[in-house]
Amino acid sequence: MINRPPRWQAHTSKDYDAKLGAQCAALSLEIVTNSARRQGIIADPRALHAELFSQFTPSDHPEYAGTYRGTPGTALAERRMSADSQLEPGTEFEFVPPAEVAPRMTAMLANTSAMLAENSADDFGRLIALAHTFCWFGKIHPFLDGNGHVQRALFAAMATEFGFPLSNRFAIHPRPYDRLLAMALETFTRSTSGKENEELGLAAEYLAFFLEGPFGAPRKQLGTSSPYA
Repeated sequence: MINRPPRWQAHTSKDYDAKLGAQCAALSLEIVTNSARRQGIIADPRALHAELFSQFTPSDHPEYAGTYRGTPGTALAERRMSADSQLEPGTEFEFVPPAEVAPRMTAMLANTSAMLAENSADDFGRLIALAHTFCWFGKIHPFLDGNGHVQRALFAAMATEFGFPLSNRFAIHPRPYDRLLAMALETFTRSTSGKENEELGLAAEYLAFFLEGPFGAPRKQLGTSSPYA
């Protein structure tokens, strides 16, 4: 019999909501007030994932927290991931295969740093930059579970670095969105390779609701091409 590593769904753990809710409330405050905390999350989100989820991993698989799928020599080396489709109910779609996770994360984080350093971008360009990182993180799905929490923490860190206050509608825990943004993320994830960034506007339109500041007025730009294509 093949000895397969166990599946992992952190939300089934005892006191999951209470523990993670308190942690994420503190994390949200730290992101807004502590530049070093933001920079750490943006540079490498693995430490944050371990911080949030090591308390929920199976006792014999502590590497599930803070380790990318596809990491050689671990139980995550060959772990593929998929999700139920919102666009085609009854089917699934797959995130990037494990061997691609590490190089794609390296590229995504480098792009994130470059976009944060781009001084000439306007508010729309910065919103698209936020959507770019948010969507690519979702497409890569680097961790076995808990991707959404790290994805939202990264969004909060980037938004704060850009000078955008976070809306009261936003939270790291519990998840503040559902089917509409899930459909936008699926559209991005399932796009033809090399065409993904053409779908950023749909996600950006939704993500703008989590930001205060310049995004309350009527706008037409989100139907235009991405400056990061």
